[in-house]
Amino acid sequence: MQQDLLVTIVTPAYNQAGYLAATIESVLAQDYPHIEYIVIDDGSSDDSLDVALRYVDRGVTVLTQSNSGQAATLNRGWAAAKGQVLAYLSSDDCLCPNAVSSMVAALQARPDASVAYCDFWLIDAAGRRLREVRAEEFSAQRLCVDLVCQPGPGAFFRRAVFDHTGGWNPALRQVPDFDFWLRAVRLGDFLRVPQSLAEYRIHEGSASFRVMPAARAEEILRVVEAYWSDGHDGQRALSALARAGALAAKNHAQSGRPLRALQCFAKAVSLRPSMALESGVWRQVVVGMLRRAYYKLKLRSA
Repeated sequence: MQQDLLVTIVTPAYNQAGYLAATIESVLAQDYPHIEYIVIDDGSSDDSLDVALRYVDRGVTVLTQSNSGQAATLNRGWAAAKGQVLAYLSSDDCLCPNAVSSMVAALQARPDASVAYCDFWLIDAAGRRLREVRAEEFSAQRLCVDLVCQPGPGAFFRRAVFDHTGGWNPALRQVPDFDFWLRAVRLGDFLRVPQSLAEYRIHEGSASFRVMPAARAEEILRVVEAYWSDGHDGQRALSALARAGALAAKNHAQSGRPLRALQCFAKAVSLRPSMALESGVWRQVVVGMLRRAYYKLKLRSA
């Protein structure tokens, strides 16, 4: 097994000075020796750039730019990358010390796999672990039709995936990662590594707490429509669009727009009437309404 593959990890940083040092330290603590680490400050107005620059002497490449958004920032980093394996790490998340070595070994053992992803921990603002998240085993049906995004924090992929897809779509703001995985799945299987190798931080500035504008709440609909636009499988496409409508309903509910949530849900049921009988879908919408309150309570009691 080849052990000298170069891995490039890109961290886009925007106003995360309070967490960025922990993120960078987690990469520098890896037990895998061949890592290129690129941190790009995306026009932060806080001290994020100053934090990143403290690590230049430890081999971190630091770039800066005017604010361009996460997708454009990641694409810039991956385009400049020298690694055969690529990854991204959000500026408030962390990798466990054996993450890179474990993921490289998994990809090397499965030449047919284009993407490897792992289980992960939810942590709070102070870095305390809240619970372990077990990812699903990979299924193209679950990803493309049920819209279950199996890859999460700590996902790694071969350079060819970026070269063939062009990376994240800068026009997307809510689900550019999911859109990327949808396009990547056409290039090869995904592989789950059943170890918790990353930490996903939940805090009041994270996506779990943000109110989505209406257009972002329905971005999943546009992504799914684009994926199934060739009409090659009508029934599966209808199921995927119905599921996207239910997710949009959850997003609206989570953002305090219950009427729009009900409208999206009704549209989803019109596409696939059996969805009205799925308790999990109803629960998803209700959870959307309660999610912000739940995480705030969880963090206060941790």
